[in-house]
Amino acid sequence: MSLLEIPRPSAPQSAVEATPRRLLRWLSPANGLWVAMRETPTGDDFAGFVELVQGEFRAHDGQGTFLGAFESRESGRDAIEGAAR
Repeated sequence: MSLLEIPRPSAPQSAVEATPRRLLRWLSPANGLWVAMRETPTGDDFAGFVELVQGEFRAHDGQGTFLGAFESRESGRDAIEGAAR
């Protein structure tokens, strides 16, 4: 038995260009703190933060709502990006 790879049609170029790379811009003003900013027509808007506390990456959205404690910074960032959509 052999594996056969069936080529998939590639996405049209316009669909690829229309997909944003990242919803938020991340800054790190201090060790263990990552702040998310969203660009708006009127300027930057605070979207949330991830803070390293006792080995956990704690995520809060732009209104200060606790989104959870995560094992990795990336997981915390993903939670904020999901809440910001």
